[in-house]
Amino acid sequence: MPALILLVSSDPSVRHRTDALLSEAGHLVAAADSLPQAKRLLDTVYPDLVVADVRLDAFNGLHIALRCRTDHPLLPVIITHGVADPILQGEAHRLGAAFIVKPLENPEFLPCVRSAIEEHRRRQQPIRRWPRKQVGMPLDAELAARPARICDVSYGGLRLAMGDEEQVPKVFDLRVPARGLTVRMRSVWTQRSPETDEMWCGAELIDGGARETSGWRELVDAS
Repeated sequence: MPALILLVSSDPSVRHRTDALLSEAGHLVAAADSLPQAKRLLDTVYPDLVVADVRLDAFNGLHIALRCRTDHPLLPVIITHGVADPILQGEAHRLGAAFIVKPLENPEFLPCVRSAIEEHRRRQQPIRRWPRKQVGMPLDAELAARPARICDVSYGGLRLAMGDEEQVPKVFDLRVPARGLTVRMRSVWTQRSPETDEMWCGAELIDGGARETSGWRELVDAS
């Protein structure tokens, strides 16, 4: 199955040529010419990879990398630039993104794209098949009897924030006191927040029966 790549570049010529290069390599490409357009696409589709140029008019590709770290932690990002820049490269790596100079001429570009997509597909979990919704107000929860905060939810799971260095069981009970709801969850991934010292956990819902599933769907619909 061809991979879907979100390509973001404000330069029409570079965008067209990079689109052609990726398409010839067998990938599907959704192109955006600005950060706002890229954000709108990310709200409607979930690509296998984001390739973003550093220069995006008033913004830059690092803004997209930060957005992905916050909202789509498993989504790989490649930042491209016309010249080598150790400072930008360091910032990209700090945000978990790869950095490629002159992608149209760089023989490392397509192998980097292929490697990022393969790694993403190995790590992709069922939780990512459901559209996610950010909760409007902070929603307190208990993860295995420890305090946590629900950040966003989907019918298939959620993202939690918890205290620094928390160890997350592979399978755990999640209690939401405000809803009188307890559901069984399976941990999919954990990572440190790029903005705070909190730890994030992505977890998928384990089907515990009609009552629990119905209660969870009601919580998601109300968020």
